[in-house]
Amino acid sequence: DEIRNIFQTTNQHNQPAIATNTMTDPTAVKQFEVSAPGKVILHGEHSVVYGHPAIAGPIGLRTYLRYEALLPTESATSGRIVLHFDSLPFTSSLTSAAFDEFLRDVDCAGQLPPEQFLQQLRTDNAFPFAHYVSEQPTTAKECYSLAVALYIFNRVLRTEGVTEVHGASFRLSLRSTMSIGAGLGSSASYGVCLAAGAFVLSHILKGELTDASISQWSLASSDQLAKISGWAFDSEIIMHEKPSGIDNTICTYGELIRFRRADPAHRTIHLQRPLHVLIIDSGVSRSTAQLVAIAADRRKQFPRTMGQVFGAMGELVEEVIELLETPPEPDYERLRTLVTINNNLLRSLGVSHTALEHIFRIAERHGYGCKLTGAGGGGCAFLPLPEQYENLTSYRELVQELNEAGFTSIPTTIGGGTGVKLTNGVTEE
Repeated sequence: DEIRNIFQTTNQHNQPAIATNTMTDPTAVKQFEVSAPGKVILHGEHSVVYGHPAIAGPIGLRTYLRYEALLPTESATSGRIVLHFDSLPFTSSLTSAAFDEFLRDVDCAGQLPPEQFLQQLRTDNAFPFAHYVSEQPTTAKECYSLAVALYIFNRVLRTEGVTEVHGASFRLSLRSTMSIGAGLGSSASYGVCLAAGAFVLSHILKGELTDASISQWSLASSDQLAKISGWAFDSEIIMHEKPSGIDNTICTYGELIRFRRADPAHRTIHLQRPLHVLIIDSGVSRSTAQLVAIAADRRKQFPRTMGQVFGAMGELVEEVIELLETPPEPDYERLRTLVTINNNLLRSLGVSHTALEHIFRIAERHGYGCKLTGAGGGGCAFLPLPEQYENLTSYRELVQELNEAGFTSIPTTIGGGTGVKLTNGVTEE
């Protein structure tokens, strides 16, 4: 994640409450789907490391986890649990008997904290749950994706008192509409989906949800959301070791927020109307840690000058918030200008990239202000869009030139969507 060591309080390690399961029909719910948004840092990346505020919010791009009950076959002596990762692609499975054994043998809720599991993943040559799964992961991405999924399902189910799946057969399919590793919070969105999906499944396995009742159920209470965000934070620890807690908070609650390092309280920004943006993927992978180090080195070389630059970034955040919350609607021209100013401040840190600079030049040619988002050095850029941008010739020409230059761009909305969401088997793109 772009920002470290914020919202550590989000990590609420739930203690397991062992209960007796009385569920007799684990296929009572035929299907459901949970989804969670990605996120974008609008302003304040890098300066937030030094105590200044930042703004981040959810985007319209989402990750989805779909549950489908599978009918048992006559020849099967046990149910089967299938996990499919669409973006890799990779599929693995366990028999329901093996999953029950996994729940009995491994206590991710009480005995295996995520920090310890991360070290185990790093040091063990073999996949840590190899004994239980039929198809073994062969790449690092497959290993981490499957390990996190099994860890979170174990942690959630045990916490919620589920110790067996009663011979159930079901398929869990995960897919995302955002690029992985582009600074859009894809890992936090993934973690939220895992946590929410496991939470819903726990209620199905305990007989508390049926096909008739699930359509009336939602993930909306403060207690439910706090649990889901906490479990997603655990998944972020496994993925990133020291996550900020910002990404899983945004992906769970779906709010545009102002946050500051070491301050557990964050303020929700009340938009006068949804903010339209175009997100452009540079196609260049980058190391967040290296880019933070580059900015830190420049600050060390020129402490007074860079101190003023970081201070200006912090003041710019407050000006943007004032604009976004000013009725009847934000002043697009001023928002565009502030985006350009902030991008020039970020350039002075040495965290841009030739691909990003190409994107900035294209945007400027068509009259748009554009900036990098997140760590920089590649990843994504974004630019604010005016109302009814779809009808503008300048917008169509901008997208066409970006496409011709080999850059993928996606229009989306900040502040007009939702956080984690449960639907009864209906995909909402």
